[in-house]
Amino acid sequence: MNPAVFRSRCRRLVAVACGSALLAVFSAVAPTGVAVADDAPATGVVVCTTTSTWTYSPGVVLVPRPVVTRVDDRYTSCLSPTGGGVTGGSSSFTVERDAGCLEPVAAVPETRVITWDDGRTSTFSYTVTVSSLPGLDVVTKTGTITAGAFAGHAAQATQAAPTLDLLQCLGQGVQRQTALGTFAIL
Repeated sequence: MNPAVFRSRCRRLVAVACGSALLAVFSAVAPTGVAVADDAPATGVVVCTTTSTWTYSPGVVLVPRPVVTRVDDRYTSCLSPTGGGVTGGSSSFTVERDAGCLEPVAAVPETRVITWDDGRTSTFSYTVTVSSLPGLDVVTKTGTITAGAFAGHAAQATQAAPTLDLLQCLGQGVQRQTALGTFAIL
């Protein structure tokens, strides 16, 4: 796929995802009865843009095989209605599972620790699902902040990555993928 077309599609998808996340954010500002940690902002809302890089070892090939995936996420341009929230953060972790270019992706549970730019951390426990659109895979992570800053709040990440080029799945396979998206703590 032409890189310019990919960037354009990603920007549109991120804009739609961000718009959906903001709608959910402002809907979530109303009292919900969810227990909130004392150190969370009064509205409990943070919205960030994200860039994710997935590095596969060995590369992802046509048929499933054991793969170690290194995930590096960057959270940038974070906004909080209270004005006192975080402005960015990062998380990195490794996951081991079978993966292949032609396998349907099943919903799987994961947990990551996000380190915010103010030194606090949040543990995000979620289920990840992948939906394929023409030219893009849309990755959705829906769950809860289970510990640390913003504990007790629902959270969701939506990311778009280019669909794997099946020609790259031959030989050594796909070694790396990048995705753009949004992350919202509601």
